Amino acid sequence: MQRFWSRLADELSHRAGLVAIVGLLITLILGMGLSKLTFATGQDSYLNPDEQVYKDNVQYQDLFGGSAMLALLTTQGDGKIAPAMSKENLAQLETAAATLRARPDLVEAVITPKDALAWSDKLIQSPDGNVLNSTAGKALVAAIGSDQITPEQKAARTADSAKTLERLNAIPPDQRNLDNPAWVDFLIHNNDGSIRKALGAVFTDEQHAQMVVRLKGNANLENEGAGAELVAQAMKDAKLTGLTTTVTGAPVLLKQINDYLRGGMLTLGGIAVVVMALILLVLFNVRWRLLPLAVVLVGVVWAFGLAGYLGIPLSLVTIAGLPVMLGVGIDYAIQMHARVEEEVIIARHADPIQETARNLCPALLVVTFDAIFAFAALRFAKVPMIRQFGLLLAIGIAVICLNSIVLPLATLGIRERKSPTKVREFKEGFLGRLTVRMGSLPKAAGPLLAIASLGIFFGGVLVEDKLVLQTDPVEWVDQNSQAIKDFRTLSDQTGSASELGVYVQGTPQENVFNQDNIKYIHDYSAQQLKDYPKDLLTTTSLVTTVGYLLEVPGGGDVVPRSEDVKAAYDSAPRDIQASTVNPQANAMNVIFRYGTGSLEERKEVLAKIQANAIKPPDGISSTPSGLAVVGVGLLENLQSNRVLLTYLAIAFVGIFLAIRLRSIVRSLLSLVPVLIAVGAASLVAYVFSIKLSPMTAVGGPLVVAACTEFTSLMLLRFIEERARGLEPRAAVDVAASRTGRAFIVSGLTAISGVAVIAFSNLPLLRGFGVVVAMNVAVALLSALIVLPPLLVWADDRGWVSKGMIPDDVLQATTPGLRAKAAAAASAPTPAGVASAEPA
Repeated sequence: MQRFWSRLADELSHRAGLVAIVGLLITLILGMGLSKLTFATGQDSYLNPDEQVYKDNVQYQDLFGGSAMLALLTTQGDGKIAPAMSKENLAQLETAAATLRARPDLVEAVITPKDALAWSDKLIQSPDGNVLNSTAGKALVAAIGSDQITPEQKAARTADSAKTLERLNAIPPDQRNLDNPAWVDFLIHNNDGSIRKALGAVFTDEQHAQMVVRLKGNANLENEGAGAELVAQAMKDAKLTGLTTTVTGAPVLLKQINDYLRGGMLTLGGIAVVVMALILLVLFNVRWRLLPLAVVLVGVVWAFGLAGYLGIPLSLVTIAGLPVMLGVGIDYAIQMHARVEEEVIIARHADPIQETARNLCPALLVVTFDAIFAFAALRFAKVPMIRQFGLLLAIGIAVICLNSIVLPLATLGIRERKSPTKVREFKEGFLGRLTVRMGSLPKAAGPLLAIASLGIFFGGVLVEDKLVLQTDPVEWVDQNSQAIKDFRTLSDQTGSASELGVYVQGTPQENVFNQDNIKYIHDYSAQQLKDYPKDLLTTTSLVTTVGYLLEVPGGGDVVPRSEDVKAAYDSAPRDIQASTVNPQANAMNVIFRYGTGSLEERKEVLAKIQANAIKPPDGISSTPSGLAVVGVGLLENLQSNRVLLTYLAIAFVGIFLAIRLRSIVRSLLSLVPVLIAVGAASLVAYVFSIKLSPMTAVGGPLVVAACTEFTSLMLLRFIEERARGLEPRAAVDVAASRTGRAFIVSGLTAISGVAVIAFSNLPLLRGFGVVVAMNVAVALLSALIVLPPLLVWADDRGWVSKGMIPDDVLQATTPGLRAKAAAAASAPTPAGVASAEPA
């Protein structure tokens, strides 16, 4: 293998021009893959296609459309909502709706306040002018005669009907239209002056109304974003008097995240490059000190180009691969560059490029596979975007390692041939001396540090279940953006900004308006509102709309009749029909307005609903779906094996190192600083009550990859120096002094590469940057402080170098083994045993 690396280094250093041409061609070809990158923030990133939640949501959107955009209409000053529904304002809203309906590729349905009022008007009025022949009149008369109520309740209903007729008769028949404010007021308000519950989804209170725009179901991210923009523009063009408009909804937030993915992370990546360049210029005292940055930039282009060709989408998680790969991957190029400089200066070998390749390339392959196996643990995540992140990082680290071997050997090889570096005494410099001092604890501290690392690790394990995830999706988005301000305005003024959809579906042979369906939806809706009043604020469906028409104070509960529900459907505007019933699929839609709260709280409520809800009759199914259910599905996937991913990363790397280094002891020594870093991360989060973002699920394997990179390189360099005849303490000091500059510079670039994410506008990414950068810093300090005394202590017994260096060198340079051999030689010969000495 040594011959292979020598030959490779020789070929690369003598064919730098060819390497440059081939490298440029590869970069151009893979660079074209960047144009194939796609962005994903939809449910494909959160849920797996084989999950029932995913299938249910796809079917729900096929039946009733996609996410809702809401245009909140707020009266100005002390104005009331009924007078604000003037002829002019209703006309403006209808114009906006017409603009939206003209784009069926983006918009499924539009329900304006005018639609709600027009529907109420049709329910109350009849063609012959006799209110008793209207849909509402027939339903109310039937309710009075129902055997579901008591005589007292019938009397209450009769009295209420008399009041309604009195209010109705106060408005002449020819003035019962939406141009008349008195008629609009009659349609909106009950006899007691409260807003009719049947209109609650549109007229939420006396100061607010909503226009609900249902976007195209199962639309891709671009179309959903375009739909959100279309709604915002249509409402901006509407000239409303006495009303202010706030347009918001989940699609707006997703669009903001998508826009950030396309531009914001490139900005952060640019900042990371600048910071790394400054670190290299200030601290990396070598010739051509920016070469490692150029190498890693080429590697990143290769990595993301391959991602484009392989169809790995960029999501909230995978986009973080840019600064992460910059930070972690540059270490390889720094190590290679630093080692070439070292070999050139000390002139240990006639060809320093070959010497570098023979000694360092095998070690770089080891740490590359360390990282790949750590990232492989992410492939076991339940969340698709985390699995994609693991694949992206594994590919990225592999190509960056390839670049870090090929480009520096070729570039520095031709440099040394054209303009050789002067041979002189190697000076470790400040960073080298600092590294030696950091690892200067006595060897007796080794076992104590090992025990302490286990204590820290298991302490972190004990508090893992007590750590809190930030599960409010609103907190994941830029809190200073207009989108989030509008979202909070809607939430604050209406108490809700989300919805829970439930589709009730019968067998194909059944009529969707059969009485069993209607009774089930009536009872189911009432039960949920009663059981969860703080979480489910209102419910909207065709059945509940008719049911609310029948509600009378003291009048008892009456289940709507099948014929009344069918008549209400027939008189509804088309978009209300499309949003409430799908006759072809024999399905009805029930929408609950959800109160504010975290995904964790919604998870508990949904679990109770599914466990305690009224069971549907035979032949009828009831399926919760929509955005709230998708969010809970994401949370469950994140929580299911978030911690396990870190443990898998440790196990995978430990097994690989045990096989590659042919020693369980060497593997365990490499992992001691990793245990400290992983355990300390959990303890710090627990002590300071830090809420972890969902992205921290990928933090553990990242720390394992970064830390084992440091420990493996140090351990292998220690063995290399031991093979040269140095005793353990001298070997660890030489390894630290020679590699200290590279370790600290690469550590700082890794930390800065991740830490730059902390400057993201998205709290979801910002928390990830802070936590993971802190963890990488702990990992670096652990490797530089804890590992050296451990190596000295363990190799004083021959545990580290045994089998890696010649036995005679091991015996001659290991104090513990020498002492043991001397003690054995000086021990008295037991009685009765013949002496080995000749007579």
